[in-house]
Amino acid sequence: MTSAALATLRSMTGVVRAWPARQGGVTFEQRDPAGLLRAGRVDAWGDGELAGYATDPRLPELSAPSRGRLVVHRLGRRAVVLCPDRAVKLLRPGRAAPVAAVSRRLAELSAGTGLRAARVLDATEARVEFTLLPGRSLRDLGDDGLAGWAQLAAAWPLIARHPDQAPTRHSAADEAAVLNRWYTAAAEHGALGPLGPLRRAVEQVCAQLVAGTGPPVLLHRDLHDGQLLWDGAALGVLDLDTAARGEAALDVGNLLAHAELSRLTGALSAPGHRRVTGHLMELARQLEARPDRVGCYWRAARLRLAFVHAFRPAADRWLARWVESCLARPRPP
Repeated sequence: MTSAALATLRSMTGVVRAWPARQGGVTFEQRDPAGLLRAGRVDAWGDGELAGYATDPRLPELSAPSRGRLVVHRLGRRAVVLCPDRAVKLLRPGRAAPVAAVSRRLAELSAGTGLRAARVLDATEARVEFTLLPGRSLRDLGDDGLAGWAQLAAAWPLIARHPDQAPTRHSAADEAAVLNRWYTAAAEHGALGPLGPLRRAVEQVCAQLVAGTGPPVLLHRDLHDGQLLWDGAALGVLDLDTAARGEAALDVGNLLAHAELSRLTGALSAPGHRRVTGHLMELARQLEARPDRVGCYWRAARLRLAFVHAFRPAADRWLARWVESCLARPRPP
C-alpha cells in the first residue's frame, strides 16, 4: 500500500526529484509556476510544506542568488547554485571542509590524465565554490557523446590506480547496506512492486556482494553519465568528493546500469549502447575488475536505481519495464 507521504507527492505537479526522509516522510524538489526550483517535505500523514525559494534553515549560507540559478536543493542536506563564473555548493555547517579537501586532492590527481576536475576557488564551513567545467553530460548527449565514453575508458584508470588518495574505504558490505536501505525505504512507502521478488533479488545480490572481493582502487562511488561532462575535446568529472577506496567493479557496474537505463529511456540508441558497453568492458579490463564482480555490482546498481526512481514521478513511464528487466536478466549486457 502506498504511504500517505508518497500518495501526496504523486498528486503534486512539477516535482523534479524526491527522496525518502526521516519519520516516514519524503523530501522533494519542485518547479513552481515561475520556474524556480523549490524544496519541500511531505510528512508521514501526507501533509506537505514548501520552503521559500532558496531558503533552508539547515543551510545557513543559502540565499536567493543575484547572478546565478539554483539547480539543486535537497531540503536540509545541500544545494547548488550555478553562477556565470563558478558553481557554489551549500552544505550544513562543518560539512564543507572535508568536501573542499577531497576535491582539491582529486583535482591535483586529475591533472594530466585527460580528465577535468573542478578546482576549489573558495570554501567556508558551509560553502564550497568551484570552477565551472565546460560541456554537457553524457546522459544529455546520448549518441553524440560516444567519444566521451572512450575518453573515460582511457583516462579513468590513471586516477583509479591511486587508492592511497581516497579518504575513506567503501566495502562490498557498505554497498550492500546502501542497497538494503533503499529497498527498505521503497517497501515502507509502498513505492513499487512486486515486493516479494524484489526482496529476494536484493537478498541474493547482497549475499553475492559480501561473498567476494577485489583489489582496491580509488573509486568515484557515484560515477554515472550525469556526472560526466563532454565538450568534444575533454571529459569533466563532477562530485569527486564522494571518492573512496574499494573495488573497481563498483564504478563499472554503476556505469553499466546507468547506460542501460539511458538505452531504455531512449537517450542512447541500440548501436550507441553497444559501443558504450564496449568502452566500459575495456575500462573493467584496464582496472582488472573481474567479470563476476562487475556483474554483481551491476545487478546491485540496477536494483538501487529502481528504488531511487520509484520516488520520482517522471519515471512512471518506464519504471515497470525496468523492474521487470531487473528481475528477469541475470547477466550484464
